[in-house]
Amino acid sequence: MTVKRKKKSTFMGGRAVTVAFSLCLLAVVAMIGMYTVGKSDQKQKELEQQVAEAEQKRSEEKAKQQEELKLQEEEQKKETASATARREKDTQDKDTQNKSNETDKNKTVTYGAELESDFQSEQAEIAENIIIDEMEETAGADVMVEQPTLSFSPDADKLMWPVAGNIILDYSMDKSVYFSTLDQYKYNPAVIIQGAVDQSVMCAAQGRVTSIETLEETGTTVTMDIGDGYELIYGQLKELTVKEGDYLKAGETVGYISDPTKYYSKEGANLYFAVHKDGESVDPMTLLQ
Repeated sequence: MTVKRKKKSTFMGGRAVTVAFSLCLLAVVAMIGMYTVGKSDQKQKELEQQVAEAEQKRSEEKAKQQEELKLQEEEQKKETASATARREKDTQDKDTQNKSNETDKNKTVTYGAELESDFQSEQAEIAENIIIDEMEETAGADVMVEQPTLSFSPDADKLMWPVAGNIILDYSMDKSVYFSTLDQYKYNPAVIIQGAVDQSVMCAAQGRVTSIETLEETGTTVTMDIGDGYELIYGQLKELTVKEGDYLKAGETVGYISDPTKYYSKEGANLYFAVHKDGESVDPMTLLQ
């Protein structure tokens, strides 16, 4: 009996252990299942949130696209309206231009006779003016024909002094004279009269300007015919008041004294005054009064 009781106790104890182990195992499985279910629920929520966010983003993008399409449609409408307005304006301008052209044509037809009459009057006036101009030119030609007779005689006539000043260098063709600027002796076919820059130079006798030259030694030089083979030469001039072919009376202005050329830099401002008779130099001092 005792042995049987022990065996029974041992069996019962093993069964209790088995039951306890099974319960523990079930508890673990239950906990694992609960954890798994909880994790699945969390993932499900995350997926649902992601889907919701994606849906919201798509909605926003769709709304944005619709807004852009709306703006494009409004721009197209504005451009269409502007193009229509321009076409209407162009049409109005063309109509206005056509009306203006019609008006101008009507005016041309209306005033055509008057314009033709005015044109004929103008032509007659132009022809009359041409006749008057030709008559004046003919009269002018007659005046030019009446040129003064040039005559100069040393016995009866004397030259005026072209400028008031001292003689710097005398006329000398029989012996040489000293030129300070050139630092040498040479012949002098003229008288060098001291003057001042801008001083006026007068015509020494009635005559005609035959030439105007620019020479290296005497600068701007004017030659005048005074008759009977006599010529007057004025050098070192500027701002001439005459031209070739002009007739001058004694005392009229020929030009003004210029700065001296490099040949007379030491002598200073002066008038180069020479007299020729049949191409040969003559002492001006014998003819000056």
